[in-house]
Amino acid sequence: MAVASVGATTPRTVEPHPHPSPESSSEASSSSPSSSSRTAGAEARPVPCDDDSEEDVLDLDSPWVAATEAESRLKEAAVAGDAAGIQLCAENETEADEIRDNQQRQDDELMALEAIYGDDLVELENKGALRYFQIYIRYESHDGAEVCARLSSVNRNGEDGGCPDDCTEQHNEDEPDNFSYSCNFEHLPPLILTCLLPQSYPSKQPPYFTVTAKWMDGPNVSQLCEMLDTIWAELPREEVVYRWVEWICSSSLPHLGFDKKIILGPDIPTPKGDNRAISRSLSLESVIPSMLSYSSKKCYQVFLEDLHMCMICLNQSKGSNFIKLPCKHMFCFKCMETLCRMHVKEGTLFQLVCPDTKCSASIPPYLLKRLLGEEEFERWDKLTLEKALDSMSDVVHCPRCGIGCLEDEDNNAQCPKCCFVFCSVCKDPRHPGKPCLTLEDKLQQQQASGRLATRGMVEMLSVKVLYSDVKSCPKCRMAISKTKGCNHVVCISCGQHFCFLCGEALIAGYTHFSSNCGLFEKENDTTDWQKLMEQLRRQAEAQPVGSTVKCPKCRQKIYKDDEKYIFCWSCQASYCTLCKKKVQFSGLQGEHWGSPQCVATKF
Repeated sequence: MAVASVGATTPRTVEPHPHPSPESSSEASSSSPSSSSRTAGAEARPVPCDDDSEEDVLDLDSPWVAATEAESRLKEAAVAGDAAGIQLCAENETEADEIRDNQQRQDDELMALEAIYGDDLVELENKGALRYFQIYIRYESHDGAEVCARLSSVNRNGEDGGCPDDCTEQHNEDEPDNFSYSCNFEHLPPLILTCLLPQSYPSKQPPYFTVTAKWMDGPNVSQLCEMLDTIWAELPREEVVYRWVEWICSSSLPHLGFDKKIILGPDIPTPKGDNRAISRSLSLESVIPSMLSYSSKKCYQVFLEDLHMCMICLNQSKGSNFIKLPCKHMFCFKCMETLCRMHVKEGTLFQLVCPDTKCSASIPPYLLKRLLGEEEFERWDKLTLEKALDSMSDVVHCPRCGIGCLEDEDNNAQCPKCCFVFCSVCKDPRHPGKPCLTLEDKLQQQQASGRLATRGMVEMLSVKVLYSDVKSCPKCRMAISKTKGCNHVVCISCGQHFCFLCGEALIAGYTHFSSNCGLFEKENDTTDWQKLMEQLRRQAEAQPVGSTVKCPKCRQKIYKDDEKYIFCWSCQASYCTLCKKKVQFSGLQGEHWGSPQCVATKF
């Protein structure tokens, strides 16, 4: 009887891999249109996460399948079984009934396997009357798996030799030509059981099968094939695929002596083993990095599917809704987006760090670009540049157009935009050989020249009052005013801690205030307002009622008959004894004297 050939139909589309096996390349070229279109429809959802890698994690198992090689060997086994006359030919009614019974039992077994293993069972397109499927067997390792790779001196000194960065090298002193290194894996690549069910299964013949473990050595995979034969011999004429899979999951590693440590290598020529065993064909220097890459991507895939709790809003959600920072702390996307937008809006870029209280790792720019809008990211980029320029000691800003300029050794700078040459200390035009003018000096010059109006004078004095209690940050030189609280302050621009009394930069803690400066200012016995009222009382005592005073306008001597106000008979006007200004009464006479309107105009 002619046996239908097995088609090369791979279950999943092969994606690029850092270290592809030769089989994976051939699989990509032999994929059927049906399987390719089925896989292309399942697009990966873009998820903002920790790594800068955005590779698709849906096809991690593809480089480890070797479907083309498995198909070739199953075809050889099917042809050999047909040549041996094991296949049923349905020449009489008894054999036809047996074939129908086997097909029904195979359908029931496949239905049960699909219910148990779900997506890990991939039923491929039937070829003729033969059922063809693969089962992905994954080893569950809660504490991780330790893999020890043994290399010979030839491998070690080769062009591609050397240990991966996260491996622990262990040299064997008894064997100077060999050495080994160990790696810890959270996830091992899958072992693939590929089965072709003949018409005589399970009544007479076991399934044709191959065991694919592209990371194991050939003798180990051959032992697994022999054990599957033993299980069939113990359970003849019974459905055996489920027992095979369960034994591989639970007992295959202890059977190979891998219950504590998985030992691979060395890369030495070995006799050809079982034809059904598809094992490692590449050197360990290529396989180990591929296994590490698989484990890392598999951890990312598990992270996307599991539920996690955000430590900001305390809500649970899938990992696809989370941001995982490089420091391994993770928070939900919505909280991180709100946090970043708030700090960019307020300009507190130094607080764009991990929200964990014990962590201060910065949020990288590629994550900020995902969390912020286009305008917000441009603002962040602009503020970052400005703060970087402010932190440079030789960069100052032009007082006219605000452009950054480089100052020379004489503290002078020239704006490249408006060509204004100015002093970088006082921001006035360049004055070689002359000291910088203080605010008082500028006020006196303006008053002496007569160019300063009353309004301008009030504005300058107001600025003086505002800046009387202002200190500059020792790092970014930003002006900071303290209204209340202790003298340990934090700059809102750069986050620098410093003492508000002496301006010294602080690293951490309050040790500075135990010996040098006081943490809190001493409380005054009287308030500023009480001091002012005491001064007014003394002025009133110096010019008591009944004395003679001069009119503030015409300087005419007049009699003082009131403590707060005087009336000039020459000017026919009333004046305040405190501010010496003319007062027009609209109500009670006591509304003006000593009021904030009166006191604020006395300089």
